[in-house]
Amino acid sequence: MIGTKRKAGRDTAGQAFAAEGNGHFTESRRLRQLPPAAPALALRALCLLDSAFSAGCTIQAALQQVLEDTARRQEGGLAERDRHLAAELAYGTLRMENRLAFVLGKVLRQPLKLPLPLRRLLAVAAYGLLFLDRLPAHAVLHTAVDLARQLYGPGLARVVNGSLRSVQRLGDAVRTPDFYAGPADEETFFAEDAAAARKLRSLALPEAELRLARFHAVPRWLVALWQQAYGDEACRALLARSGARPWQALRVNASRPQAATLKQALLACVPADGPAPQAVGRWGVAFAPGQTPDAVQDEPLSRLLEQGALSQQAAASQEVMAALGLEDWLGRGWPVWDACAGYGGKSVQLLEQGGDVRLCTDRSFSRLRQVPGHCRRLGLALPHLALADASRPPVVRWQGGIIADVPCSGLGVLARRPDLRRRPRTALAEHADLQRAILKALAARLEPGAELAYITCTLHPLENEQAVDWLLAEDSGLERLVQWQTPHDHPWLEGMFAARLRRRG
Repeated sequence: MIGTKRKAGRDTAGQAFAAEGNGHFTESRRLRQLPPAAPALALRALCLLDSAFSAGCTIQAALQQVLEDTARRQEGGLAERDRHLAAELAYGTLRMENRLAFVLGKVLRQPLKLPLPLRRLLAVAAYGLLFLDRLPAHAVLHTAVDLARQLYGPGLARVVNGSLRSVQRLGDAVRTPDFYAGPADEETFFAEDAAAARKLRSLALPEAELRLARFHAVPRWLVALWQQAYGDEACRALLARSGARPWQALRVNASRPQAATLKQALLACVPADGPAPQAVGRWGVAFAPGQTPDAVQDEPLSRLLEQGALSQQAAASQEVMAALGLEDWLGRGWPVWDACAGYGGKSVQLLEQGGDVRLCTDRSFSRLRQVPGHCRRLGLALPHLALADASRPPVVRWQGGIIADVPCSGLGVLARRPDLRRRPRTALAEHADLQRAILKALAARLEPGAELAYITCTLHPLENEQAVDWLLAEDSGLERLVQWQTPHDHPWLEGMFAARLRRRG
């Protein structure tokens, strides 16, 4: 065990960020002065998330800000390999946060006496040692010790060196669930101080379930929820999927003349040492982690994205539209209202296929403002845009189709959005209340024969089938046409739920 003598308290590097009105966060000079190595970039992003999570910051936003800031100050910008490694370290460390906390808790006697940024640095390095075989262990240790020395001096640099060497000595035991048994308080390892740690302590679980929560790095309450809702076998499959690196998916712009040819070319990009790409939805292709091609048909992938021939869209987000059969709406020439449009992903997906998307509304201006840029890049007509809360929609009646991809707990996309693991369980009920308000309000706007597509990216009956059942019980004029969710045993497709409802008449 590595002992620490540093007194608990707030650290100036830990007070890294303060929110600005434009969504940007101001970083402390101390962290910004770190060299532009990938582990340092990942550390800065994680510290930003620590400081600004309550203000709505995500790991995606934090990392993007750090990378853009560094590229501006770095002559020649940042190398693409450094960007990719920084992203893998930041996302991976966050994805395995509780598991890494348990491991580090085995080699540190009093972790809360260490500055929080130093604990984050230890986690980044431990992730590199345990999960990234391509990184030489000596390089991981050297970089971590050097960063600790720059931030805190030689004393804590020695603590980092000793701790990481102790992690190495644990060997392959850390790769099995049995290692994660016994008393520990992994959920408080990254608390700012002892007082904050007391607020984070979670519910007790039976030993077997506790090992699962730690090994798969999920909140303890999530194991209990999934076991109760779906059973032990499905719970284990969902836990494994939530910790795996997500597949990356592309969507071919169906409005382009060579769309079919481009899709076939993407499917033909079979790697020599990995699984073949998989078709998703009608126009999507998904690639295993690290297998997305750099070029297709001798054209750089970046250029195809810039020219609007391709877009990035999560595989399950494409699959759910096909599963609901929303092509029926296109065949009928129905006007479509995307009532929780966000960045407009599902709207442009329908527009590319010739859909008549008339209206996009969302309560977030920062998201809705991205839709015009997407339409320009893809060469699509811009729908009418309106800032509006779907639970209090501005439309009185609608004859056609309404899409409600509602705000949710995101339990189906924990691999892609690892910061969602930090949300408290109490947020589930808040989401459920909002979802039912949205469902009731939008259903009331349906003309006879019109339809509503309800979509979530979560795995929680209260937000999914129970919400639909509640609406059908409340409104006898509705009927359920289709209900779908990602199969629990699917190894990589994100967890989504959807239902298609019709107003009788």
